[in-house]
Amino acid sequence: MIELPDLMRRTAVSRGAHDWLASLPERVADVCADWALTPGEALTGGSAALVLRVRAADGTDAVLRLAPPGDGFAGQVRTLEAAHGHGYVRLYAYDAARDAALLEPLGPALPAAGLPPERVLDVLAATLREAWRVPHPPGATVPPGQDKAGTLHELIEQLYPETGEPCSPAVLGRALDYARRRAAAFDVTGCVVCHGDAHPDNALAVLSPRAGAESGYVFVDPDGFLCDPGYDLGVAVRGWEAELLAAADPVALLRGWCARLATATGVDPQVIWEWGFIERVSSGLYMIRHGQPEAGRAYLASAERLLG
Repeated sequence: MIELPDLMRRTAVSRGAHDWLASLPERVADVCADWALTPGEALTGGSAALVLRVRAADGTDAVLRLAPPGDGFAGQVRTLEAAHGHGYVRLYAYDAARDAALLEPLGPALPAAGLPPERVLDVLAATLREAWRVPHPPGATVPPGQDKAGTLHELIEQLYPETGEPCSPAVLGRALDYARRRAAAFDVTGCVVCHGDAHPDNALAVLSPRAGAESGYVFVDPDGFLCDPGYDLGVAVRGWEAELLAAADPVALLRGWCARLATATGVDPQVIWEWGFIERVSSGLYMIRHGQPEAGRAYLASAERLLG
């Protein structure tokens, strides 16, 4: 019997995916039988999908990922296929009907390296430069109002009252103002295929040097949507709440990190700052709404200190 990671189970319950949870043992058995895989232990670190170590009949190690409903599986595999390993985990096989993907085995996530924040951001920037090489899907468009900033504006407005107004009106107003600015600046011709959640825990070490992973890391679990590249960099600076809450001058600290990412990527540091603030507030509200109130409130407390 496979032991399901606690965070994955809690996330599924919070999303109402009870039937999916109950079906996992049978799903694992069926996919492993069809692909001649021997299942191993479940991997922790992710919050939504079930991820298992597996071994193929020829002795090759791999990772099996079974996605829950609404996880954007089709977009994920489309991005991984198009990336061909550049900035992303290699995709060996997938089954769209069962939301199952067989992936390259990887090492620990970036935080395990114990690097200072500046070096972590350097790695994320280098890995994103590879990941942004994914071409736009043919004929891809973004309908009016469906750009990322517009949807985050809507989400923040929805979650703020639902979560009991857990941050000051000033933080709420700043996040909404920035979201409107980013939405007004949206131009599909300047977009890249964004990872969509490019935080350190989604960057995993490759087991040996290879093309497309010159930073030593690749991303997993892409959302794969068209957006300003500053969005991915905003996610990269979204966290770090402990460092920002402890800093004598958190604004200067985060401004410095945005400038560092700008130098590495050519993206405007103010754009990175604005996306980071939007993501800090929307993610904080989202975590409170979905069963992680302590983490969510820390995000919002750090946003209060960044009002400047």
